[in-house]
Amino acid sequence: MAKVLNLKSLTFVRHAYAVSAADFYGSDHDRPLSDKGVEAAKRLAGELSGTLPTPDVVLVSDALRALETLKYLRAVLGKETKVREIKELYDCSAGQLYNIIIENQEDCAHMLIVGHNPAVSQLYSMLSGEYEPFSPAQSRTLLMEE
Repeated sequence: MAKVLNLKSLTFVRHAYAVSAADFYGSDHDRPLSDKGVEAAKRLAGELSGTLPTPDVVLVSDALRALETLKYLRAVLGKETKVREIKELYDCSAGQLYNIIIENQEDCAHMLIVGHNPAVSQLYSMLSGEYEPFSPAQSRTLLMEE
């Protein structure tokens, strides 16, 4: 079987906790992080500091909670890291997420995705063979075979 992903590593991040939909009167797309989410995003940045392979590119959903999560992760990214805001990451399937990764992997060894469940958990499971759903502000990195 031909290797489709040409990455050395792929890190999946589920956005941090958003304010409750019941307490927010705007669209789901526009829900910001809750106070708990801000703290969780800061904690995640601390956990990733020094352990995350510096990504060449970050693909982030255009939903506010994903963008705000990325704001706290920027401290652990390289200055040359490209960030691509991808509208299609919001409410995509695992298959669509896989295609988005393939479309954005050129000249990229290490990629970071900041997205949503269920796509993040499902694609990670399909690629790793392990299934454990991602909690908000959780990350996992796949080291791809050479």
